[in-house]
Amino acid sequence: MLLNLKYRRANIIPMSNEQNLYEAAYLISPAYSEEEARNFQQTLKNLVQSGGGFIDQEGGVEKRRLAYPIKKMREAHLGSFRFLLSGDKIAEIDGKLKTSKEVLRHLLVHTKRQPPRTIRTQVIKPIILDEPEISTKKPDAKPAETREPASDIAEIDKKLEEILGK
Repeated sequence: MLLNLKYRRANIIPMSNEQNLYEAAYLISPAYSEEEARNFQQTLKNLVQSGGGFIDQEGGVEKRRLAYPIKKMREAHLGSFRFLLSGDKIAEIDGKLKTSKEVLRHLLVHTKRQPPRTIRTQVIKPIILDEPEISTKKPDAKPAETREPASDIAEIDKKLEEILGK
């Protein structure tokens, strides 16, 4: 065990040979070809395996446009992979990433295995439309009211004069 006395508090850091799950992500300079970026990733994977680790998830290398410039570069090759390795060997991987001239930025994260996510599918029920009932009876024809348009207009004018007080 290692005792860390930083910040006036004693934290006990276990130094076990138990393997932990880590994820490495890094940006490689665009001056290198994609083939060279893949070769660099392979050297990192070989370094993990030589330290007794196991590659959990193979990540790819792809060229990405950066949101902001890093060391005056707007594009970089992004590489990442997940691996199992003991805690005391992780410093070797971190040192390789820090001292490498190809790497613009890197990140090593201790992660936990996520349970597989289940995707709930929504069952769509078919909509059954009620068919309108077709009646065989003919509707009763109502006789149309006929009014004389001239008499209606005259009556309306009289009512308007009464209301307005003319």
